[in-house]
Amino acid sequence: MAELKKTILGKVSGAVGDVLFRQRNGKNIVGTKPSSFIPGNDPASVSRRAKFALSIGLAKSMNSIPELKSVWKSKTPSGLTPYNYMIKTNYVNIEQDNISDYAVLVPDIGFGVTVTAVSIDSSGVQVDVDAIGNSAGIDAAVEQSILLASVIYMNNPVDNTVKQNGFLTAVSTAQSLSLTNPLSFQVSFNNQETQLFDKYQAHKGFFTLLTLDANSNVVHYSSTFIG
Repeated sequence: MAELKKTILGKVSGAVGDVLFRQRNGKNIVGTKPSSFIPGNDPASVSRRAKFALSIGLAKSMNSIPELKSVWKSKTPSGLTPYNYMIKTNYVNIEQDNISDYAVLVPDIGFGVTVTAVSIDSSGVQVDVDAIGNSAGIDAAVEQSILLASVIYMNNPVDNTVKQNGFLTAVSTAQSLSLTNPLSFQVSFNNQETQLFDKYQAHKGFFTLLTLDANSNVVHYSSTFIG
């Protein structure tokens, strides 16, 4: 057993996979779960494990998008990894069996966008937005391109051959940035992604727009929006 010096979720107890968390004298203790361990089946324990599992699933998807990872890395407090910071930030936005509309892809408030259309189906994703305008703090001389990054959360599977919850990521190709014209972003799913998409009856998209400089570094990002 070892003492967990830095925590991302406050006081924790219970098991996640083979890792066991305990409270001892006000300290978080982490160790390997013994073979005889029986996880708590009380409602609070079940809910906590489900929320943490969903938080991990969302964070893994976000962390797999290099542009999002770079954004979180620049905002992550000392003592945490970007991945852990994603989990900590969104844990409060996770329910036992759902991810609420308040979940975020970016660590703070970004520039606003007016969404005119969102389409999510088995072929892919399309998002249309009004012109961003000149009041978003974007320097078009530096920020030369823009892309859409998204995580699609899926639940309510059609059968028991797949997990209760699933995730897909969708990142568009970077396109030239215009502040005065509407923008449209499309991402097509491959065959495997389409098959996974069709395994679920409920789908929710979380989206953000990211501006890039000439070296493809993220400069600004929009607030998270859903569809």
